[in-house]
Amino acid sequence: MKNFISRYQISLFFILAFIFSWFPWYTGMAVEVMPMGPSIAAFILVVIIGGKRGFVELVRPFGRWRAKLGLWGIAILGPATLYLIGLAVHLLLGGEAPPFIMLREELNLVPLYLVMVVLMPWNGPVGEEFGWTGFALPRLQGKYGPLVASLLIGSVWGIWHLPSFFAPQGVISALTDALGSGFIFLYTLGTMANYVFMTWLYNKSKASALIAGIVWHAAIDFWAPVLLSDSSLAAAREGTHLPTIAPELYLTVLAVQVVGAIILMIATKGRLGYSAQN
Repeated sequence: MKNFISRYQISLFFILAFIFSWFPWYTGMAVEVMPMGPSIAAFILVVIIGGKRGFVELVRPFGRWRAKLGLWGIAILGPATLYLIGLAVHLLLGGEAPPFIMLREELNLVPLYLVMVVLMPWNGPVGEEFGWTGFALPRLQGKYGPLVASLLIGSVWGIWHLPSFFAPQGVISALTDALGSGFIFLYTLGTMANYVFMTWLYNKSKASALIAGIVWHAAIDFWAPVLLSDSSLAAAREGTHLPTIAPELYLTVLAVQVVGAIILMIATKGRLGYSAQN
């Protein structure tokens, strides 16, 4: 059994990530468990295959914080830069600016929101990235190369969010209502573009899943509501308003992310900073 699991560990990881995430959502048992599915799947597999050593090998890259300051800057501000470029293009095309409620009216609460995004497992980065970046990325890029690994994980990452498209409330479901069922393909295109950047960061930071996984993912989740939507922390706490983002703005930002990822792929000739020593 152990040999079977070891041989098919990548396939089993994806299957278990979906099961552990989608089953609680489908049954209504614990919706907040969904984002933790990929990490749960990864920990189970590494313990079965490698025991304590496997556990340590999975966790170790999340403690790699020594990297060039520029890489930290890219991980923290990269998503914000892409969002702001997209916003600038949106305004040049005649679109309206978002209200920036969190920056104008709730600036004192923004640091607390950042802590919640980074540390709460049900918000995404911690719950997901031990799976996507800690487990799947090194195995897939070692076998198929960084570009294929990025596009594969990015596409699975997008499809994995499918329950959010049918949620009764939230930004994703609101965009689905506005753009139609085909929005899942647009959303997945965005996760694929994001994962190209994440793979490059992972390889350039000498396999720091902390920088490429936790920090970049947290920056995605943090800057989007702050810069692009009408999110309000006070309204969210009181349940009086559901955040939205203008569909036209979302599509413009998506186009910027995709173009940026393509430029990075061309500039690195598809290697995304990868070498056999990574």
